[in-house]
Amino acid sequence: MKVFGIFILLIVSFSLSAQDRLGPSNGTPPSKTGKYVLTHATVYVKPGEVLENVNIVIEEDRIVSVGKQLLLPKDAVEIDCSGKVIVPAFLDAYASVGVPAPKQEPYSPWPQLESNRQSTFYWNEAVHPETSASENYEMDTKENKRFHEMGFGFAVTHADDGIAQGSGALVSLGSSDLSNRMIQSAAAAFFSLDKGVSRQTYPSSQMGSIALVRQLFYDLEWYRKNKDPKTDLSLRALDEQMNLPLFFKTEDKFEALRVVKVGKEFGLPFVIFGSGQEYAYAEELKAWGHPLVIPLAFPKPYDVGDPYVARHISLGALREWEMAPFNPRILFEHQVPFSFTASGCEDAKTFWKNLRKAIEHGLPLSEALAALTVNPAKILHVELQLGTLEEGRLASFTVFDKDPFREEASALETWNLGDREILEQKNERDIRGKYNILLGSIQYPFIVEGTVEHPKAYIRTIRQQRNEKTGLMKNDTLKIPVKMHIDDDDITMHFSLDDEFYKGSIQLHGKIRERFGVLEGDASLSDGRWVQWSAIKNEKFKEKKDSTPQINDSIPPVPGMRFPDMAFGRDSLSDDRPVVIRNATIWTNEETAVIKDGTLILKNGKISYVGNGNFTTPQNAIEIDAKGKFVTSGIIDEHSHIAISKGVNEGGQANSAEVSIADVVNPEDINIYRQLSGGVTAAQLLHGSANPIGGQSALVKLKWGYGADEMLIPNAPKFIKFALGENVKQSNWGDYNTVRFPQTRMGVEQVYIDAFDRALKYHEARVKGKPKDLEFARRDLELEVLWEILEGKRFVTCHSYIQSEINMLMHVADTFGFRINTFTHILEGYKVADKMAAHGAAGSTFSDWWAYKYEVRDAIPYNAKIMYDQGVLVAINSDDAEMGRRLNQEAAKTMKYGGMPELEAWKLVTLNPAKMLHLDDRMGSLREGKDADVVIWSANPLSILARVEYTIVDGEILYSSESYEQALIRNRQEKARIITAMLLEMESGEKPQAFARKKETFFHCDTLGEEGTTSTNQH
Repeated sequence: MKVFGIFILLIVSFSLSAQDRLGPSNGTPPSKTGKYVLTHATVYVKPGEVLENVNIVIEEDRIVSVGKQLLLPKDAVEIDCSGKVIVPAFLDAYASVGVPAPKQEPYSPWPQLESNRQSTFYWNEAVHPETSASENYEMDTKENKRFHEMGFGFAVTHADDGIAQGSGALVSLGSSDLSNRMIQSAAAAFFSLDKGVSRQTYPSSQMGSIALVRQLFYDLEWYRKNKDPKTDLSLRALDEQMNLPLFFKTEDKFEALRVVKVGKEFGLPFVIFGSGQEYAYAEELKAWGHPLVIPLAFPKPYDVGDPYVARHISLGALREWEMAPFNPRILFEHQVPFSFTASGCEDAKTFWKNLRKAIEHGLPLSEALAALTVNPAKILHVELQLGTLEEGRLASFTVFDKDPFREEASALETWNLGDREILEQKNERDIRGKYNILLGSIQYPFIVEGTVEHPKAYIRTIRQQRNEKTGLMKNDTLKIPVKMHIDDDDITMHFSLDDEFYKGSIQLHGKIRERFGVLEGDASLSDGRWVQWSAIKNEKFKEKKDSTPQINDSIPPVPGMRFPDMAFGRDSLSDDRPVVIRNATIWTNEETAVIKDGTLILKNGKISYVGNGNFTTPQNAIEIDAKGKFVTSGIIDEHSHIAISKGVNEGGQANSAEVSIADVVNPEDINIYRQLSGGVTAAQLLHGSANPIGGQSALVKLKWGYGADEMLIPNAPKFIKFALGENVKQSNWGDYNTVRFPQTRMGVEQVYIDAFDRALKYHEARVKGKPKDLEFARRDLELEVLWEILEGKRFVTCHSYIQSEINMLMHVADTFGFRINTFTHILEGYKVADKMAAHGAAGSTFSDWWAYKYEVRDAIPYNAKIMYDQGVLVAINSDDAEMGRRLNQEAAKTMKYGGMPELEAWKLVTLNPAKMLHLDDRMGSLREGKDADVVIWSANPLSILARVEYTIVDGEILYSSESYEQALIRNRQEKARIITAMLLEMESGEKPQAFARKKETFFHCDTLGEEGTTSTNQH
């Protein structure tokens, strides 16, 4: 037997000589001719085309050919890729690899109002388009390996900092040669709405960031007409980047839509870097028509094991977790072009797990590959070089041990521009099977099982043992485990024997002759002797079953969307059926003040009938019997701060007239629904009071379930917020906020005088200048808004308390020929009511708030009635998310404090604010032709016993007490269903994220920064 084994091994050794010349694949020497042949691979040539058992011929940095029947070059290095899967190198269009992280200046408590940079750069530090990634790029070996393991061979890298971030470079992630690393030094330009490390105070809100972006592009238009490269290096750089792909980073779905609006305004085809929430506005993004880059960083399940914790997780957060894996599929089904980025994925395991999850949730595999290859290549205009493994393309790809799109796999090696790099040394020798191992002159059965990568082996031996009961000797068959290590074709083993032939530990070293099923080498025995050993396979290993998992063909349906997709979201929109309300007590706010047993018909968003005479009931109408109930027009909140995203104040400078609340309306603020439950149908969303000249208002209908733009009242009058008092001179901002002008009440007056004086000069220069000069005049968004005030096209609502300041601002307005439309708060209005009436200013006040800060010490609850008696148009506002739900009761307080007539008290929250907002021709009363904004109350609306039963906006029922009760039940059921799904995912091994409960925050007049406060008494 020993002679026969040696004879077989001699034959094998001669037969393997040709194979050994090539060497193992993990140690393939570089080709002297630059030619390689990868054989017997499964290749993803391009999206939708997968070839099996094919060859790839590479010469230098190019793919020469791909196919089964190829003429292979004789002077090429051949690499056997049997069982492996080759995928084109992915391209990440949004990365920061190799670019140093931005450094922030050392902290200083003193605000930085001005830029520290030279005047040849843009005035705001967050705008630095002259930043070049190619000038700062250094290869990051560790990060490159992380990208390689995910399958990425290329990336567009940039400095992710600021609003105009500069140019990004397209780099190869594999080559050590700098000339090869840099594919394109300027491949794209990058933008965001985050000012980054800049310590300059402006912008301090998202609306400020949007205004800065708009001003920047208007400045670019001016620069193109007045090019002087010596005076503005930033605008010169931005001008040079306008022909590149323009990437715009967003952090949530609303930001994406805001960027779309800016893009449309300037005709800029922004490629939006998304947040993963794009499924909520897929139709709008389809209409946008430009590509997206979206992350594969899906939210982790929450740790919902404790029901006391789980009950505090919002339904919106649970729904986002459930919907995130559907995001790619929904975009694909809406024909929105998109690419994937690795941004947010900490490692290859997470990246591939989420990619497979997206495929399992309905994204076609071919589209998944396209989103990583050809789609980003098209965005960057390099589709003829990258993205596929077709003939002539750059030889850049990743070799996996399995199909990574279908199961967990490892990246074994990466090829970048024809250069090979080994990522993981894996055992590729399949030695599994049954052998007879010859150890010296003794033969044992030897079995190898397990997997190719992790084989498990043991030896069978016989040992005689005495039976304790009978005393007779018997033979026991033992399985002796073998410790094994394989390094390419080298094998080492050790085990222990205790039989009649060998006792003690035995160590083996040898070679694998896989093609012939032979192992052979030398063994060291426990007594120090050396013997030869060999093993010849006599039976192949049989797989018990096909271990290759397939993608689940059962694609889950997309969960039904809600509007918005959170608690109390609506199942559908636009129920445009007519509404007929019968037998009601109707408060019209018109000449016929009260109609008993009246009927109200709402049709096509308008009031088509109000009265108790003859009428025709529309077909298919929703009919409501309101017997014993009261019907009024909807409440209008003249001063509100709900439904605003990322900052109510742009407090970075004294004059921020260029910013607009309309740019940052948040249609998913739950306070919209809450205030509908209190009968509010419209509101003015105001800028805060951090500076004398604040931002532009947004006049909205509380259209729960609709988008931000759909909430904006069409063709609404234009308003802006001014402010007086403690806030604007930074009285309570701390000891270090003493560098911004103004710091005194006298200074506040000068801010207004200077601003309007500059607006007059600006208008004169723009309109009355020479035609040649006008063409090159710089557009200033701030001064344009101030000119609209002087022209009577924009109205001023002013935050105010002290009578002296109120007199001052009216005097300034008289001087410049305009009128203050409304003084809000106006808690000392009773002192100057006669002057307000003479000036024509209205007063929007609180019912009974006082003493919450120094300048309110003279407030009295009779203020509203005294101003009313002096002929001032008066309203009661909320300025508070919670108070907005009970403005009916706030209005009723004026009946107690001052004896306001009942119907006049009701007008304080309906018709009067409509007049203040110049919307009384549309809303504020119930009259044929007006907007169908209607509330049905269970009792007299000025009673504390009154409950809202229906709130109707533009003829559509957006709240009812019945639907509220139904939504509560549905919310509970929906949460329970998703929490069950989370528990199942946790049981499958997914590591959950801890839930941290956040307090609900609100914006108030003096809230600074992008986050709200938990207090409700800050005005």
